[in-house]
Amino acid sequence: MAPQTNKGIKPFPAFNTLINVLMGTGPILLPKAVAAAGYGYGLISLLLMGLFSMIACDYIVECLALANSYINSSSESQVQDVQQPRLLQVNNITSTVDEDQDQTKFTLDEQFEYGSMSRLFIGRKMEIFSVFTVVIYLFGALTSKGIIVGNSLSELFDNVPIMNNYYYWVIFFFTISGILSFKDISSISIVQTIVALVRYLTIVSMLVGSTMITFNDDYPKPQKFVWFDIEGLPQLLSTATLAYLMHHSSPGMLRPIEPKQTIRFIMLSAFFFGGAIFLIIPLTGMIAFPDLSKEPYYNKVFEVPPTKWAYYIISCYMFLNIAALPVLTITLRKNMMKLCVPHLMPKDSLAITSATTIFTFLIILPCATLALILKDQIELVVAFTGGICGVVILLVIPPLMVYYGRKNSIVDPQLNPFKSIFQGNIWIYILIGLGVIFIPYNLIYQIIKQ
Repeated sequence: MAPQTNKGIKPFPAFNTLINVLMGTGPILLPKAVAAAGYGYGLISLLLMGLFSMIACDYIVECLALANSYINSSSESQVQDVQQPRLLQVNNITSTVDEDQDQTKFTLDEQFEYGSMSRLFIGRKMEIFSVFTVVIYLFGALTSKGIIVGNSLSELFDNVPIMNNYYYWVIFFFTISGILSFKDISSISIVQTIVALVRYLTIVSMLVGSTMITFNDDYPKPQKFVWFDIEGLPQLLSTATLAYLMHHSSPGMLRPIEPKQTIRFIMLSAFFFGGAIFLIIPLTGMIAFPDLSKEPYYNKVFEVPPTKWAYYIISCYMFLNIAALPVLTITLRKNMMKLCVPHLMPKDSLAITSATTIFTFLIILPCATLALILKDQIELVVAFTGGICGVVILLVIPPLMVYYGRKNSIVDPQLNPFKSIFQGNIWIYILIGLGVIFIPYNLIYQIIKQ
């Protein structure tokens, strides 16, 4: 199998791409969720979810290198026969050159996704489970973005015929996203840089706007600062999971980064930056706006004269998902095709073929339809997408993959230069244990009781 020949992505554009995916809906949805649960629960939940999300993403980088080491160490017959999990032992030959030779096998030449790594390390059933979960999650994520864009922009252009129609924006949004899914948007540095700069401008607008209201005596202030409200905790957990989750696309975003030694630094920088924003924006919003928990989207609270300018900027912010949505669509298309019709999967996943075109329609049409139907049900979509599927993708699959990837490694996993900084099995047990707790908790308190 020949190495991939895709051009590398430099550190700054790579950082912007991660931010563009990470900051998709979090700043719009988190303020209400934190205000409803209280800032005490918000602080704890966002800090812990940020830590666990960072650990899971670090595991994915290690798994990419482990998978490449398997490919580089196996014979052609072993590569072709991956129906059963590999139970290969570490070679104990005491040659002085073995360690150096083994370490060179941990490359990031080949591209792997959740499904292919799950199959390589665990087996076919785990591949089906992983791909199915990612596919369902991505359908929900794309639908939620469509709902938010449709609501935000139709209200923004309230006095403009056609453009004030929710259905117009949903159809337009998914049409453009489907077309752009055949372009490698993530590698166009100028696009990602511009989109990231607009996102930074939006974040500044949120902070400045809320500060202006805080120090404006003409507007009422919250009578009581809520720290803990257990009733809002389930929605907060689902929203926080959805906000931090970019793991479904991280293998494709992280592997092309050059130089490879900067991957972990860029990833950690994105999580620290995103986590800080996720903590600060809800806090400033709770201080400034007494009715924050009653508004479905954060942009609505700025629709007052002193901060009308911020309202326009923040509302347009959601349209920037056009830069992030192709990444999700590409990931979804690749997972669906590899699971259903692997023989029709082109070498270039961006190639326009009859198969890729059909699968793109199979993605866009259901997502657009769901967005049209669930116009006022964003919390239910987030509850299922983040609270169920998102928890599995973030807290269950990565630790399972890294556990079996290390256990079944052909060469000593400790020689892996991309090994996670979270090496103890205790982290694996913590993530899986929390996942086992969160899934039924979110299912009962958010979906069944609604």
